[in-house]
Amino acid sequence: MLLARVNWTSRLATRLRELGPYTAIELLVPGGSLIALSLWALRHRAWFTARTRRTLAKVFALMPDHAPTR
Repeated sequence: MLLARVNWTSRLATRLRELGPYTAIELLVPGGSLIALSLWALRHRAWFTARTRRTLAKVFALMPDHAPTR
């Protein structure tokens, strides 16, 4: 039980350390939210691209066909 708690705490601490620089940019720089989001997306682009493609595929699958009717 204690080992599970240590693992959870360790994973949380690692995530917070990863977000630290983005948070600093967001708080200190004008327009920092957009800059921080752009930098995060650039660093995690493989994950971000796959996620975006899946989302767009779902959106386009749900859209009705807009082909002109004769």
